[in-house]
Parts: sequence; structure tokens; C-alpha cells
Amino acid sequence: MHTFNNFLLIFASTLVLAAGCDEPQGESDPDFGGEDDEVVHRCIGPDCTGSGLGNTSKIGDHATSNLSETLGLNVANTDAGVRITGGTGYWGSAPMAIVQIDVEDDGELRLKLGTGGWISGTAVKNAWFNITVTPNDAGQAIRTGKLLIADVRCDPGLYAPAMTICRYEFVTNIATSDPNYPMHAKLFGYYHTCPNENELGELTALEKYHSVLSPNVRLSDPAGASPRIDLSPGQFINGCLNGAVSKGQYYLNAFYDAAAFRGLATSQRTAMLLMWMAWFNGASRTEPGQIIWPHDPINGLFTWTADPTWGIEAGYDATGATCRGGTLAAGLHRLIPQPVLNLVGWADLPYCDAAHIANFATLGVKVEL
Repeated sequence: MHTFNNFLLIFASTLVLAAGCDEPQGESDPDFGGEDDEVVHRCIGPDCTGSGLGNTSKIGDHATSNLSETLGLNVANTDAGVRITGGTGYWGSAPMAIVQIDVEDDGELRLKLGTGGWISGTAVKNAWFNITVTPNDAGQAIRTGKLLIADVRCDPGLYAPAMTICRYEFVTNIATSDPNYPMHAKLFGYYHTCPNENELGELTALEKYHSVLSPNVRLSDPAGASPRIDLSPGQFINGCLNGAVSKGQYYLNAFYDAAAFRGLATSQRTAMLLMWMAWFNGASRTEPGQIIWPHDPINGLFTWTADPTWGIEAGYDATGATCRGGTLAAGLHRLIPQPVLNLVGWADLPYCDAAHIANFATLGVKVEL
């Protein structure tokens, strides 16, 4: 397990919504992360358009993070809708039909198996769902297949050890043409739904490809507006560990639904997403592997270090960065090393510090100097 210093990261681009946009880099790029590559814009190729969201879960060639607890209910995602129509789990060694799905306030998946009752925790491993994927493009065919829970790990919370956080490795037999979502090493014909990215080694071999479930919310990416998290009872987000949606939950043990255990205030829901993305002026600007340290001035669920080698970079609300800290050139995890000289509007943000950040934002972030 990582220590708090080691695991609070912000990465370049966090959910993929368009082909060729924000392609993950890391293991497949031996030169990545060298001195000459300290700041990397992870947006490659002529099709690099969209919001800057990257590293979302993908079924086939469709980015599909939003799922429903109600069997047969279609949930709209960015470029497709996914419908879970049923499935099979195991009561001991006996296969039984899944008749109900539930996601607890702590993100734990529970499955009701016919007359067998509810299973949860690691017992849901090897269960599978029947799914239907309906592309938003009417010219593409509807796809049917399976979504298999290949692995489950439940561990004490990294920030709050008294709670338990479960993470899931989902694979699907709906083939993808994206090499960043490779075939599972042991399950022939089943492809990972989270990308081949270990965030410069910060994700362990066991954590890579895993995701966590955020209950009673859904991810939206409105055209011409910033990405957001909306309250949506009966739905849940399947967010990859190397994606912005999941970082607050997995690393800080904070949930988007204010009614959940360690839930964020309503005003912090989207702010958390945008903070992990370093969202400012309509785009995500991040440096992969740059350690950050967030602060919650509203609920006090987590607070930043007083170490003088960390400086306040910015405060965030549901629109993105709203204030800046440090010198005019501050911005160590941004796309541009000296944003005051290159990033339009950055120098005009009001100054925020540890004492006054709550006046300007609902969340704050520090970076290593």
C-alpha cells in the first residue's frame, strides 16, 4: 500500500471521450518521464479533440462509465448506452442468476442471487453480467456480450483505514480496437475495460486495470461546458483508478454523494473531479506523476500537509480553478511550466493562501515545490 505522500497524484488527462485524445503514456514509452519530458501534453494525433477527459472505462470501442442498478435500464454515456440485462453469480460453487444489483455507500458491489440471497465483498469475483451496448451513432450496430468481474480486492481505506474500499477488475468479451485496453493475460477473448496505464509506477501491478464504484452519481460531459458529476440515485460510476473520477474516492476515501459515508458537500462534487484534472480555462492541464495534496475546508474530511516544501497552487469550485497561490509562475502540475506567462487568465486569478482558500473555493490543492 502507498503512503499518503506517495499516492496523492494528479495525472495528465483522465477520461477518454474521443479516439486519439489523451492517449495514455508510460510503460509503452521508454523515454517518457525523462528530464526533457518533465511536462507532457498527452494529446496525440489529428483526432485529438474533446474535453480532455481521459482514461475512462471502455467497453469495446465505447467510453462507458455510467451503469445502472436496475436490470434492463439503459444508461446514457458519452458515445453509447449500456444496459445490464442479467447475469450469473456463484453461491459457493453453485451458479445462480443475478436478480438484483446494489452499490453501497462505500462503493461495495452487492449481488442478489435468486434464492441464494446477497453476496458482496470478494464473493462477487467471477460473477458476470449480460450487457447490451447501444452506440449513439445510429449507423453502428448494437452489441451484446458479457461484463465479467475478473478480480476483486477489498482493503482498508488509504486515508481512513477504519473503512474498506473495494476495487474491481472488469473485463468484457466485446472486442476493442484500442491497444491501450488489451486482452486479459489469462482469460482469452476478454478485454480489460480500464487502460494499460500504471501512472509512472504509482499504481502497483495489482492495482492496474482496476476501478472503483461511485454510488448514486453519474458522469456528464456537456458540449461546451466542463465535465461534471451529477447526483443520480440508482446509477453508479465505474471509474478507473487512473481516472479523475475515482481519485478522491480511492485515495482520499471521499464520495461524491453528500449522503454517503465521508460524502463531499454538494458544491464539492464536480470541484473534486476538476481539481484532479487541473481544470482551468476550459481544459485539463496536468503533468503525469506530479504529486498533489488536496484540502477540504468545508467538511474537513482531508487536509493538506504543513510541510514548507509544498506550495498552494490553486483553489477549485465546480467551474475549475478559481484562485492561485504562490508566485505568479506557480503551477507545477500544469501543462505549461510558467502559466502566468503562457496561460491566458491564470495571472488574473485572485491570490489564495491557506488562511483564505475557503473564501475563493470549495477545495484547495498543494504541489511539491
